[in-house]
Amino acid sequence: MHARIETSPGELESLRDWLSRRPELSVRTGSGGTSGEEMGGGADIVVQLAATAAGAGALWAALAKSLSIWLTQRRSDVTVTIVGPDKRKVTVSAQRVEDVESLVRTVLER
Repeated sequence: MHARIETSPGELESLRDWLSRRPELSVRTGSGGTSGEEMGGGADIVVQLAATAAGAGALWAALAKSLSIWLTQRRSDVTVTIVGPDKRKVTVSAQRVEDVESLVRTVLER
């Protein structure tokens, strides 16, 4: 079980570093997501559960919580697109969504 996360090139390293601090997540840099051209870059982050974590719900919970905190700490406008393994996609803007965690969980857990 994995998710792909796309954001602007200027925010990619910050997000990767942030998510890497969660021991239940395994994070690596990917190579080119579907919306990379729209966002001005071709890189993304692939996130999956570390071997010690259990269940797909654990991935979405950890990812939703981490993204929620990271987005609220941004000082500039930022957009993040999360693509689940079934290609379901959600795009979140730090300025327009008050409850990022609930939004991510709702979309990806379906």
